[in-house]
Order: sequence, then C-alpha cells, then structure tokens
Amino acid sequence: MIKYNFSPGPAKLNNSVLEIVNKNIIEYQEEGISILEISHRSDSFEKILETTKKNLIELLKIPSNYQILFLQGGATFQNTFLGNNINQKKSTSNLITGTWGQKTYEDFIQIRDSKKILLENNQILEFLNQPLPDDIQNTDYMHITSNETIEGIQINNFNKIENDLIIDSSSDIGSYIFDWDNVAYLYAGAQKNLGIPGVTISVVRDDFIEKNDNPTYLNLYKLINKDSLLNTPPTFAIYVLNLVTDWMLTMGGINYFERQSIEYSSDVYALLERYDDYVTLPVENSLRSRMNIVFNFNNEKNEQAFIKESLDHGIIGIKGHRSVGGVRISLYNSIDRPSLDYLLGFMNSFFQKL
Repeated sequence: MIKYNFSPGPAKLNNSVLEIVNKNIIEYQEEGISILEISHRSDSFEKILETTKKNLIELLKIPSNYQILFLQGGATFQNTFLGNNINQKKSTSNLITGTWGQKTYEDFIQIRDSKKILLENNQILEFLNQPLPDDIQNTDYMHITSNETIEGIQINNFNKIENDLIIDSSSDIGSYIFDWDNVAYLYAGAQKNLGIPGVTISVVRDDFIEKNDNPTYLNLYKLINKDSLLNTPPTFAIYVLNLVTDWMLTMGGINYFERQSIEYSSDVYALLERYDDYVTLPVENSLRSRMNIVFNFNNEKNEQAFIKESLDHGIIGIKGHRSVGGVRISLYNSIDRPSLDYLLGFMNSFFQKL
C-alpha cells in the first residue's frame, strides 16, 4: 500500500531528492566513497557547504549583513546556545503562543532574566495590532516561535513587531516571504521544510555576534569564524539540505511554496468548515497555521474512527500531539497535490458517512 505522509516531522521528502540520495549513498559522484563517508575537510564537502549557503541566500533573500551557521542539537539546543550568547547587558523578552515558545522561555530563564509575554489565542491579534507597552518595546530582543506545531498557531506577519526578533522558524521556514529588517537571529531545524534531522540552520545578523568566553560549542563567534567547521558538522544532513534547496529553487522558490501553502491549507480548512457540525477548529481564523492544521472531533468515537480509518487508507502521521489530542495534518513543502487530493477525498468520504 502506498503511504501518504502528513507527519509533523521528520517530514516527507520529495521523491526526486530521495532518488539522488539513494544513488549517492552507494557512491558520491564517482569519488569511490559514499556521501555518508565524506570528510568535512574535503574539497567536495566544502563545495556542498558553499552551495548550500548560496541556495539559502537566494531562497530566503538573506541580506549581505547576515552569516549562515550549521549546527547540531536541533532547535532545543538553540535555547541554551542563544541564552549564553546574548550579552547579559542586553534585555530580552519571550512571546509565548504555544508549547515550543514556553520551552524556550523556561530554558532562557535558567541562564538570564527574560520578560514573559504569555498570550492566549484570542490575545495574539490584539498584541500584534497595537503599540507595544514600553517595558516590552524597550527590550533589546524578543524571541518568538513563528509556527507552533502543536497548537496550530502561526505568526507570519512578525515584521509588525517593533523589536529586534529572534525567531524559531523550524516548522515554517521557506513557506512565505518576509522582510529581514527586524530579524536579528533566525533558526530552524531542517526536518520540516528543508531536509532531515541533524542540522539546524542559523541566520545571524552581524551586529548580533559578539566575542565571549563561552566554551567552544556555546561560542557563536568561534563557530561563525570557523564557518561551521570548528568541529565535524552533520555532513549528511547538510548534503540533504543542499538537495532540498536545489529542488525548491527549481520549483520556483519561496513564491511558489507560499502560493502552494496558501492553496493547500485553504482547501483543508474549507472542507473542515463545511463539516463544522462534527469538528471544532480551535484557532482563530487569521492565526491558523498553514503548516499544521489542528482540529478536534466533537464526538470522541468519531475521532478514534477517523484516525483508525486514515491508517487503513495509508495516511500516516495525523494523530494530534499527545499533550492536546485531536487531529493534526501537516502540510510541509514536500506535500504534493496528488497526496493532498487523496487526503481530501478520504476526509470528505468519512464525513459524509457520519
């Protein structure tokens, strides 16, 4: 049976990427070794590293006053990494709209003072659409999570926030256009829209980088200075990132994937709204994530049947996070139209039987 992967991550990869990976696992470009064996000090890997950075610059429209760093440890490591690399004389705040923003805040305050801005679903729009209170506006950096995968809340108009931002963009990077003017530091685990687990992309504005006495792998200045090669980087994950960004540029870049994201998510939300006698959409319309669509059945038995039948039809990864339950459909960049149409067909058929 064909499987249709709508998992929240690690996410589906495009088949053309998988085919190249499959070939190069046996032998990389007639070099006599596998891509899994390649040295991070080799000319071949240096080329991979440089082309990956060039791809990201073109894809994300990264200005020239930013540096790109490839790290390990996922987005969770960034909580500790950032907390230790922001000068203690600088003030920070944490905008919390869901689980991952809360976890970042909890790690931050183990290292530094940071102002907590906890917003419920119905408070976020008001926060974004009015002047910030002075005590928040005057903080040097505000951390936000652009897309909360568990709660299905997305803030993709973060340029409206006046502060310099530190953004966890792990689950929606590469799916919409934004302005870099107020972005001091953006990071993303690759395993949602850009590749596989193992590498985290950090995009760092020059004025954010300061010398410090931190230990090696907590030292942003040293890592930048060594161009991600201070230690052995996650070579294979960077290679897959290179292939995925190649594919994204070939498809039409951010403009293409933003249109796709809007179209696909709109189709799913429209179907769910037609059957609102049976399901509840917990997120206010303008904050609904295009990446992670969450909903709950009004009848628990219907929800259990929906999950079971989806698996029977080869649809995997749509059970909601264990902390909130419900259903979660993830529409990352590699989801194609036939897969989405198959999912919509299944959902429509299921609801018509109720």
